[in-house]
Amino acid sequence: FKLSYYNEYKSYLSQAKRMFHNSTQMKMLFKSESEILDKRNNVNSTFRETYPNCSEFFLPLEDEHLLCRKFERELLRFCSIFEDPPLFRSIKCTAMNYFKRFYLKYSAMQYYPQNVMLLCVYLACKVEEYNICIDKFVAMLERSLQHETGSFIIAHEFLLMEALGYSLIVHNAFKPLDGFLLELAPKIDVSKFADMEKHAKSFINDAILTDSILLYPPSQVALAAVTYASEQVDCKDVIREYLAGLCPDQVTLVKLTSTLSDIRRHLQHNYKFQITSSKLKEIESKCKSINKLLTSNQDSNSSSDDNVQSAAPIVKRRKTDDESNDD
Repeated sequence: FKLSYYNEYKSYLSQAKRMFHNSTQMKMLFKSESEILDKRNNVNSTFRETYPNCSEFFLPLEDEHLLCRKFERELLRFCSIFEDPPLFRSIKCTAMNYFKRFYLKYSAMQYYPQNVMLLCVYLACKVEEYNICIDKFVAMLERSLQHETGSFIIAHEFLLMEALGYSLIVHNAFKPLDGFLLELAPKIDVSKFADMEKHAKSFINDAILTDSILLYPPSQVALAAVTYASEQVDCKDVIREYLAGLCPDQVTLVKLTSTLSDIRRHLQHNYKFQITSSKLKEIESKCKSINKLLTSNQDSNSSSDDNVQSAAPIVKRRKTDDESNDD
């Protein structure tokens, strides 16, 4: 039975690999960190040029990115509070991918990251087939935020999909990691394997919080996680031999090893998030003020507020339907 399962899983991984290399996600990977930085800088500059008279009041790119990084961590914390049932691990990966890609199209000053973060998680739940209605979803929040958040999600769901280019399927590093660990299990001492798996998954959880998911294929991030984990449990020789077996020649092996080192270096330089709480509060307060100012100025010629107002009774009506079904 184990051999049969192993062969079936290898077949699935082979198909999944082909699926990724033919996917839109593969085509949208960035070639360098500087390319991503240029994209973010362009978004910030374009936003400033839209309102030239207020440009000096707006957040610089560095502060805007710090605010987004803060809410990336909030996204993972929010995903962890679901219990019955817990969110699939793929949901946090998909939601994080959405969040990062959204802010390559729009400024955080235009759409406040807290609202967008929750919108990304809700859409990821739909895409990953985690069945939850909008009322139960917002019930995970403080009562004071529930109505506003529900309205925002309903009004801006299509905006998010448009920003993503309607490319909603996200391949994540946990799937290939499962396959690599399955192949490595017979080669690694049982006493070390559990710790190695733990370190590898921790590496991927950290990688989600960096731009590595926009730069590298999930299989390479998973292999970087395996090489990191092997060093923590002192079985580097096994992994070195395993990597050699994956490559058809020495040139490919050298190239792969270099890429894995790049991923680990990227993680080491970009995972840390250091900012004082007072500075973070200042950035948050300023961003909220800008967002409210823009919203009030656009009331007369924007239809978004109409959408929000019409969304409120939808949230309420769905709740009533659910309650009647429960009765």
